[in-house]
Amino acid sequence: MAKKEVTQEQFNQLREQMAQAENATKQVPLSAIKLMDDSISKGRILVNDQPVPVSNDFFKKLASTVKVSRALTNEMIKNEDGKVAVALMNGLKEYRSSHGGNDVLLIANPNTREVVDICDPKRFRRMSNESVMDITERILNDNPNMSIETVDFNSRNGGASINLLNNDEVGFAQAGKDEFFKFGFSIVQNSKDTFVEMYNQRLVCSNGLRVSLGQGAIGGNSQISFEEQFRLGGTSAEDIKIFLNRIEAMKKAGFVPGGFHASLQKAVDTRASLLEVENSMLLAQRMVREENPDLKKAYIDAIARQYFHVYGDTMARIVGKGVDPLKMNDKQKSFVRTGMSIWDVVNSLTFLGSNNSGFELENKANLKSEAGTLFAKGVRDGYDLQYAQLVQL
Repeated sequence: MAKKEVTQEQFNQLREQMAQAENATKQVPLSAIKLMDDSISKGRILVNDQPVPVSNDFFKKLASTVKVSRALTNEMIKNEDGKVAVALMNGLKEYRSSHGGNDVLLIANPNTREVVDICDPKRFRRMSNESVMDITERILNDNPNMSIETVDFNSRNGGASINLLNNDEVGFAQAGKDEFFKFGFSIVQNSKDTFVEMYNQRLVCSNGLRVSLGQGAIGGNSQISFEEQFRLGGTSAEDIKIFLNRIEAMKKAGFVPGGFHASLQKAVDTRASLLEVENSMLLAQRMVREENPDLKKAYIDAIARQYFHVYGDTMARIVGKGVDPLKMNDKQKSFVRTGMSIWDVVNSLTFLGSNNSGFELENKANLKSEAGTLFAKGVRDGYDLQYAQLVQL
């Protein structure tokens, strides 16, 4: 198997790329922001009466800031009810501004010059990209047994995930014969946070997985545990020291969460529901980047055929039973068994997120993250069919 570690030359190139993609921020009063009737359709707002371009997701984030429910926002935007959404957000914004509304921080992509996020300035705990690269280099210098496996970079929003692996291999026989993994962590940059998630690589096919397993102990040591996500508390020297100390503690435990063994067993033993397969397949298909509509359709069909082949078989089986699958809701789909295990679905997502599949996908890091969310579902709420046997009680 070819090694994928990032070389020093690639690391230096990445440092330069991330420095150029550093988000710009501007603190303004909430009252300085105004939406026009065509703001959603045109992708622009007024800030101090000056037009400013914004990303598609900005309006959902603004709605959250002024306490409009996500479900209501999605419904209004999906139904192209832009004027109603604008009126509601402007009204709530003015109300909050007149009742002690504080400043907000606008976060913009330096390349597109679009505002991509909005948050409370106190909520902004993101290190600069340059600082993250400095810390990554320090970690590598202090830990010669670690290497950068891959780096996922999103030029649209400046986000990045630096995936570091401990070079010791750990075997898990229940995943298959001669299955070995390497464990480490990802330093993740999003628009307003820097945080750490567990990262692992399945060596048999070089699939990378980003996952948080809740309060699972690391290496069986209950004193060292992953929180939902280990976030940087701030950007002071003391905050960074705490950050590095946590990584050192994880290193002593080999970076192996105690909950991983049980999670893997559940993922291997549990059949994926039609809903779990469909959601994963649609996620991957939405990420196909291709201008030619015929080629794009061919790539989308290839994803279904090569990585989620049971979807078509399951839909055909449902039709054969006299049911229209297009009329089924999500709850009904969650009860339908497919021919893939949860682990199969996780690996399809991580393969697409980690390897060259022959077609271009944007934001491949999100595929690894969503695969991790599905994997961790077994120790949180449970997979859709994890407790299917209880129906016989």
